[in-house]
Amino acid sequence: MDDYLQIAKYGSAGLIGAYIIGTALYRPALSSVPAIGPSGTLSSYVGAYRYLRYGKGMIDEGYEKYSVFRVPLIHRWDVIISGSKLVEELRASKEEELSIREAFNEILQTNMTMGPNILGNPYHISVTRVEMTKNLDARFSEVHDEVVRTFEDHLALQDDEWKAIPVQATVMQVICRTSNRLFVGLPLCRNRDYLNLNFEFTISVVVAAQLINILPGFLRPILGPWISPLKKYLHRADQHLGVLVTERLRMENELGNDYSDRPNDLISWLLDVAEGEERTVSALVQRILVINFGAVHTSANTFSHALFDLAAFPSSVEEMREEADQIIKEEGWSKESVAKMDKIDSFIRESQRYNGNSITSMGRKVVKPGGFTFSDGTTVPMGCFVSVATGPTHHNPDIYPNPNEFDALRFYRLRMADEGATRHQLAATNLDYLPWGHGRHACPGRFFAATMLKTMLAHILVNYDVKLEDESAGRPPNQWFAAICIPNGTANVMFRKRQFF
Repeated sequence: MDDYLQIAKYGSAGLIGAYIIGTALYRPALSSVPAIGPSGTLSSYVGAYRYLRYGKGMIDEGYEKYSVFRVPLIHRWDVIISGSKLVEELRASKEEELSIREAFNEILQTNMTMGPNILGNPYHISVTRVEMTKNLDARFSEVHDEVVRTFEDHLALQDDEWKAIPVQATVMQVICRTSNRLFVGLPLCRNRDYLNLNFEFTISVVVAAQLINILPGFLRPILGPWISPLKKYLHRADQHLGVLVTERLRMENELGNDYSDRPNDLISWLLDVAEGEERTVSALVQRILVINFGAVHTSANTFSHALFDLAAFPSSVEEMREEADQIIKEEGWSKESVAKMDKIDSFIRESQRYNGNSITSMGRKVVKPGGFTFSDGTTVPMGCFVSVATGPTHHNPDIYPNPNEFDALRFYRLRMADEGATRHQLAATNLDYLPWGHGRHACPGRFFAATMLKTMLAHILVNYDVKLEDESAGRPPNQWFAAICIPNGTANVMFRKRQFF
């Protein structure tokens, strides 16, 4: 037995050593692109460890020094660009040159963590972009109802008491319940195990992808399926969704897609587009699970940041509250009335600028043979990754005056000065504002997300007072993992019922 253990130990060490040497020898040629951190054959692995802990500082350093630079990861170098000219060239590139699909697949190993059909036939993207946005007006009363009910359930406030509320856990519940009221309806959107399933799947996919990416390339297809949590979560999702989807398929097959009382939900929208093998129970259940992955996590982080900012920077609360009170008094709650809440819109847009969920965005993988050449002469070889230095762009004083100050009405004033131009709205993207990405690959669900986030913030302003748990300590610090900015996962915000004086 000891001999076998010795063989296994030295064999594993040999494989790892061969992988490191092979990766070092056969990495794409990037010597012309300046590196942030150590760039030697072995020292770059020290830089990769540093990037995991201090990625923000490394990206900021690169942005200050260069328009194009690279940062080390364990298994590759990432090329980072900045400046509107280069960002526009990335946006305008073709999928056959800089591929978002290949980048997404490699970063999250979607073929194994979500299933090969998800990117092989990504029809859910058009459903999210078109049908979800188009039907939000008709379903808004239910979205608003779920926001109200979820806050009531989780805050459970009495009289005028102040109560410490865990931000991340509460926001995740509100986002997931509200999204699934639109996706699958009552009562499933309030089923605790179904909600936990979606939370856990999101985290498990990200963790599994990181583990798979650390493996040598030749081991990924062998060990990756064992690491992936997909089968477990598909089985669990089928227990919640299987009967529902089976019945909906039966109704479609018998009555077509225009029968009376046909539910106006995600299942129907998927059935309007799905063909062939995608019109099966297992495929539809899988698609709903993946859409939840995209909808819940990012929106929850965005609103958690906004809630911390609301408590930490209260100077604009009364202005936003007055705006919401007046519009609701005159028009009630609707998608159209929420769209008119320009100051609330500005607050969330500023929170995204000020914090952001990542310091980089618009990731692409170079798939063009011979590499992709930018107008400044930089050629990024095939197989490399390119992304934009979003965080430093959002804190560039030449673009945003006083960028390190949280200015809740920054974008409201820009809109007023620009005759109400929609380009300053929360869901709008441009070359200098990139939380949603930009161009044809910008987040397809951002219009739904913007309406939901604004509804949540307006509901809080109209019904609650909030403050920091420890006002002397200031806003709870964000947590960082490489380029990812995560709102503090353990901090609370104090809530009480709104007091009228």
